[in-house]
Order: sequence, then structure tokens, then C-alpha cells
Amino acid sequence: MLKDLLEFIVEDGLNRGASFCEARYFEERSTSISVENGIAKALGAGILRGIGVRVIVNERWGFASTNILTKQHIERTLKDAISSAKSIMTYAGEEAKIVEVKPSSDSIIHDVKINPEDVSPEEKVKRMLELERDARNFSDRIKDTFMMYRDVITKVIVCNSFGTSVEEITPRTRIYCRVIAKEGTNMQEGFESIGNVAGYELIEGIKAEDFTLKAAQRAVSLLSAHSPPRGTHTIVVDPKVGGLFVHEAIGHNSEGDLVFSGHSIISDKMRQKIGSDLVTIIDDPTKKHYGHFIYDHEGTKAKSHLIIKNGILVGFLHSLESAAKLGGKPEGSARAQSHHHPPIVRMSNTYLAPGDMTLEEILEDIHYGVYLSGSQYGYVESQKGQFTCKVEEGWLIEKGELTEHLRDVAISGSTLEALKNVTAVGRDLRIEMPGMCGKSGQSMYVDAGAPHFRIENIVVGGRR
Repeated sequence: MLKDLLEFIVEDGLNRGASFCEARYFEERSTSISVENGIAKALGAGILRGIGVRVIVNERWGFASTNILTKQHIERTLKDAISSAKSIMTYAGEEAKIVEVKPSSDSIIHDVKINPEDVSPEEKVKRMLELERDARNFSDRIKDTFMMYRDVITKVIVCNSFGTSVEEITPRTRIYCRVIAKEGTNMQEGFESIGNVAGYELIEGIKAEDFTLKAAQRAVSLLSAHSPPRGTHTIVVDPKVGGLFVHEAIGHNSEGDLVFSGHSIISDKMRQKIGSDLVTIIDDPTKKHYGHFIYDHEGTKAKSHLIIKNGILVGFLHSLESAAKLGGKPEGSARAQSHHHPPIVRMSNTYLAPGDMTLEEILEDIHYGVYLSGSQYGYVESQKGQFTCKVEEGWLIEKGELTEHLRDVAISGSTLEALKNVTAVGRDLRIEMPGMCGKSGQSMYVDAGAPHFRIENIVVGGRR
């Protein structure tokens, strides 16, 4: 059995001089489909599986992995991990340290209503083409339509020298569409994405009017929208833009490995006020969204992580190592893309906690501002504390009302200034940004969200 083999490797690692040893089995079975302009362009299916071995020897990390699951090859992988630890140099303050935690023993299988592996590729392609056709036929100004589907079932088994032995099998399903409308030289896009820890029932439950037609309608309507006003404005963001802001601006800055390595602007601000009283930010892997899991890839049981409470920085996200180096507590924030990668600190479902206002109340006392809806992409320079977000569309806010439709809108600013300038938070929390977050060469399943909220003095990019 796999667990017996992993436990043997852990014991062998200790016998060979490791002070800590971890053996992690990873398996991912996936199917992906892409549809473009009424044609199924690609259908792929595959299995990735193997074992990664991580050790600490003489206060130095060693890591190696293999795709070959024989005892002989895994023993060789352990020897390679130990050799790599012995061959590297460490400097003062860079020694490998971890927090010792109570061992866990568990087996988790996330249930689904329809196992994606029980649905034929032909049926999946047919469903994608049906949804895509509705968008393509929406208007003669629709020029291109793209859809991506992926289902994946991930199995992770972690055994380590603390005595931990946990297994978790997690299904995820996601569908994404992109619709391009064109009029003359003007091209605009609409996007929609749905994903969760779920089976194929997620796809069967989609209605075109809430998905592909919604993206098509947005793309066409943006053709007649106007450029936003340049300058510094009061903005109101919807749950998608808010989720992007929370993920990029503060989520990455709260990751413990970036904190202890000096790449976070909040590394020295614990227990300090870094946002307005209205700002409470949480990362919660226990919520059933795309970033959901029960155990991280170090075998630590996941809990909800409170990062900012009423404007005060109260916590970081931790791995066993970052918790040891920062005096924190590991609560399940270390994950790896596959067995070929060691676990690093990652976000899960990150969001701004809701307040008690309606959108109308948030807007009503704004004389002139910008309302932003739908995120496209964002990035953050953690060390500089600067963020940039590109959004799908916006509207002018004039005397508390949404008026002129805007396109090609981007915002930027200082993370800490923006957090302090949050002056209203809605009650309508939505977490609906399933996707992959890239960091240190690894991609990981995450989600993000927020209620509507208002920020003063944000730089809005525009052409007028």
C-alpha cells in the first residue's frame, strides 16, 4: 500500500540522519476541453502521479521527487533529498526550522453528485458547444468566442516524522468563457468563470443567460462605452474587483514565507493598524469554494485565517517553516503544485468580510466617482506596496447614481493607503473568482471575493 511505502521512507529518512522527513504522494487525473468559434479545438486527458520527499539534515532542506513508484526508486529519491541537503550552504538566519505539530491521521473524500469521470468526453464537448453557440449567436458584432473546461481529481497522501498520515481526494470543476465583440477598430471583451470543489453537476446547472450570454452582452455593450476620467477618484468596487484587490494587495503580503524573507510591506506591522475600522480580511480554506481543502500538503489541518481585524494586522498565513521563523501557528496554508514541488505558503479563499450597508447606501453620498465591475487581471509589487488592477467595465457615479458606461478601466495605488481609505463596506459578500494563482513557479487553486465597498483617493487610468 502507498501509505506503508511512505511511512517506510519516513522511517528510513530518520535512520539516515534526517531530523525531519516527509513523504508526499500526489496524483492528479484531469480532462480539459477548449472550444473556439463553434469548433472543439482540443480535448486532453492525463494522469500525473509521483512522490516527493523532503528532509531536514543539519538544519538544511533537501528535496527530491520521482514519477516511478517502486520501493527502489523511492529509496533513491530519499537519498537524493538527503544528498541535496548536505550539499548546500546556509547562512545565519537561513537555517531550516519548523514548528512541531501534533500528528493527524485522517482520510477525506469530497463527495460529488456527478463524477466527471463518469461523463463521456463527447457529452462534455456537446455541452460546451451548446453554451458557446448561444454567445456566438447573440449579435453580429460578436467576432470570437472561447471556452475552456477542466475537471480534475487530486489525491494527496502526506506522511511525516511527526506521525502524521493524512489522505485527501478533492474534485474540482471549472468552466471559463471569453467573448470578443468588434465594431470598426473597437474591440471589447466579456468574461465569465464558474468553478468549485464539485463534480459535473456544476456544468449541468449552468444557464446560458447567466454565463455565456452574460459575457456576450457585456462585450457588445462595452462597444458603446466611454473611456474613464483620468485622475484620483472615489471608487466603488463590486465583489469581483474587490476580490482581486484583496488577493493581490494584501493576500500575497500576508504569506509567511514572503514576510520572513523581507518581501512584504507588512512584515514589521503585526498588531498595528494598517486599514480602516471597516477592513476585516480572512483567508478561509474551510469554505467550499475553489480554494477549499481540509488538510494542506504538509498534513496540517486547515482553519480559517484572520489576517486583518477591524483594520489591525493580526495574522499571517503559515507553513511549518514560516510559523517557526515568525513565532506563528501553522493552520494549513502550505500547498504544492505537484510532487515535483515542495509546499510553499499559499492563499485559499481570500475575502473582505461583509459590513452592513446596501449598495445604494454606499453610493448615495458620492458626488463624483467611478464604479468598477468585473476583474480581468491584477498584480502587486509586494516590497513596494503597489498594486494595479484591470477591470472589465465601469460607470461614472454622479450624485449617488450610476450614469455613463465606461470601458478600458484600470486602477492603481498604494496598498496601505487604500486599506486606510476604505470608507464603506456592503453586506453582499460573494466569493466567485475561481482560478489559479502563480507564485515561485507553482500554480495553485484559489478563490477570492468581497462585498461591494468604497475606497477614497484611488488613481484611475483613462484617456480623458
